[in-house]
Amino acid sequence: MTQETPAPSPLPSSQPEDDFVSLFAELFGLEKTQLLVPEFPVLDIDGGARFIDFALRAGSKKIAFEVDGPTHYQPPAFDRTKYEDDLLRQNSLIHQGWQVYRWTDYELDQRRERVKEQLALFLERVPGLLDMDDFLPKQRACKADFNLRTHQSEALDWLALIRAEGTTIALLGHATGSGKTFTAIEDARRIGAPVLYVAHTKNLIRQTERAVNEQWPEATTGIIQGGRFEADAQCVLATVQSLSNRLNEIDPNHFRYLIIDEAHHATADSYQQVLAYFRPVFTLGLTATPERADGKSILDIFRDTAHRLSLKEAIECGELVPIRCVRVKTNVDLSRVRFNEVQYHRQDLEQAITIPARDELIVQTYLEHVRGRKAVTFAVNVRHGEALAERYRAQGVPARAVSGQMPNKERDAVLDAFAQGELHMLCACDLLNEGWDCPDIEVLMMARPTLSKIIYMQQLGRGTRKAPGKDSLLVFDFVDNAGRYNQSWNIHRVTGNQRYRPGGFAAAPKDRIEEEDRTGPQDPLILHLGLWTEHFEEIDVFDWQNTVKDMVPVAELERQLAASEGYLRNKVLQGELTPDHDLSLGRRRYFYFAKDRKQTIADQFGLKPITSANIRERFFEFCEDMDMSASYKPVLLRALLDTVDEEGKVSLHLLTLAFRDFYLDRLNCGLPAEKGNLRMARVKELTESSIQQVMLGMPFKKYAQRRFVDYSRDLSQVRIAPSLWKRLERQDCERLRDLANERIREYFGR
Repeated sequence: MTQETPAPSPLPSSQPEDDFVSLFAELFGLEKTQLLVPEFPVLDIDGGARFIDFALRAGSKKIAFEVDGPTHYQPPAFDRTKYEDDLLRQNSLIHQGWQVYRWTDYELDQRRERVKEQLALFLERVPGLLDMDDFLPKQRACKADFNLRTHQSEALDWLALIRAEGTTIALLGHATGSGKTFTAIEDARRIGAPVLYVAHTKNLIRQTERAVNEQWPEATTGIIQGGRFEADAQCVLATVQSLSNRLNEIDPNHFRYLIIDEAHHATADSYQQVLAYFRPVFTLGLTATPERADGKSILDIFRDTAHRLSLKEAIECGELVPIRCVRVKTNVDLSRVRFNEVQYHRQDLEQAITIPARDELIVQTYLEHVRGRKAVTFAVNVRHGEALAERYRAQGVPARAVSGQMPNKERDAVLDAFAQGELHMLCACDLLNEGWDCPDIEVLMMARPTLSKIIYMQQLGRGTRKAPGKDSLLVFDFVDNAGRYNQSWNIHRVTGNQRYRPGGFAAAPKDRIEEEDRTGPQDPLILHLGLWTEHFEEIDVFDWQNTVKDMVPVAELERQLAASEGYLRNKVLQGELTPDHDLSLGRRRYFYFAKDRKQTIADQFGLKPITSANIRERFFEFCEDMDMSASYKPVLLRALLDTVDEEGKVSLHLLTLAFRDFYLDRLNCGLPAEKGNLRMARVKELTESSIQQVMLGMPFKKYAQRRFVDYSRDLSQVRIAPSLWKRLERQDCERLRDLANERIREYFGR
């Protein structure tokens, strides 16, 4: 039975989603929110379509976050069928290896710190939130990061050079259509069989098999895909899904050369398994987009770049066709569409974009300017693509929509018809981003706003290849009304070109740009556009992610200067401190500071960064001036002093018991464990895990922010910072214990 991709779910309440993302950003940083995938589609054990409110994929972990409204579980609105269906959904996720965490919308709104404590505990060990897992084969590091503008021969020479220096893994970052597959096959041929080529689609496997047969005819080829398992050939081509399921049938030392195509997918579990399993002489990643979906460089994974050839460089040196651009401005408002660093909120975007007037503008733009040209329109989603194809057909344009929901034979037939010229227009969302080639595409209609440079570059790559009679690619960028921070990618942002002339070059060899500046456009292919003008418009190509990447967020600056949490943020809000960058996303504002201002700000507000030389003095100051809304800070200090070993370390379990026992002892003496509704007032009801959540929240965090304490990554051990511990004498520890007891007496004596 064929399992279809789940259809989009109904639009949920937006406030709890915003609250969750806000909490996540506060805890792990704004840059980490792009790891969250809202409304992630899954199938339950009965094959039913389900959606996870937020999915987090990091390393080999699959984590689901659910935001629940409690009303349908309470009388009189209790719905047993709904309740049992939710249990089936959750059980299915757990069976499939998901870790599932749930909160109510009330908790997200009214118990924010509690949810943050739980998130910190649950996600402490998750790779990607702190550091990438080190899963790649070890290698000797490259001495330099080369960015060469020339082509395949230099790339091959450089690969040979870095191998001679001991490098065993590298990345070939060439623009789409510039021949990186040819380079990889030639390099593999020089090293010798057996070779393993890995990709994530059958199309890439078929294309590369043809390329190997043409370029390396003496090598036998085999396929690992579906029911085929031909692992003994000299050049084996495999889909990563099929390969990862049969790794135990292949000797890990069998292949001499490993090629990972579309290497920006290498963070996926299946790719990690392949990379960790095999031990080739050399591993080469291929990608046209060296950025990962989370905004970081794929070089973080592949460590060395063998040879870089950017899109702009490939066009300037003649490997790809020049790009002309027409910007079609609309009055569609994207300012209220929620977004994080690399994606718009899917349902918000769909509601804003899929309106008849905008769709009609897209179709009329094609009809009025480039009718009859072979083109692709990139849509927001499958339904949008189908609606656009129907509009094109209604105007007499041979058009079809293609998607991953189509049967393979039908999709292949549509793509073949387009390649043969029977269709003039294809409408798609992501299906054509990778693994499909039709070099004679002349026009791209970029009708899908995206914050992902990867997606935009992949879509752009569908039209940049050379073909007989093709002088340039014409890109129509549909520019909707967005803010400075949520403007979608376009050809001018990609190339950094701030000058725009309708129909003029956005990227081309320098001599052609200079000629166009002198004489005006001479391209006979699109002269009939009637869009030429001598007026140049300045385009804001501002990229806020790059602007702030070398700055210090206000929370980090507070930590570095040993300021209390929120101190510098409040100074900004009160107008006493001006940030170097002020970023507003929804209801939240994020402040960033240039690193060289750190000392100036410290002097301005009398802040003293904690150093090894003054850490003892600052620790005593902190303990003496301890502000308390609960007893937790002095109790934690006393528990630490009572349990650490001679190196200043203690297991988290033992520390938790010591923290707990203070409150149990008060109960045994007939005293309240804590005041009011604070959690430790119910110490007898709390599990050890719950007590850890309390302890690792505000009390531990306050010490850790000033680097007085820290803990190991696996949360098994807590320690007093070595620079502090070695400066504490026995009498210091006694004085600190007295201070803790004094603060406890003051607190309970109020």
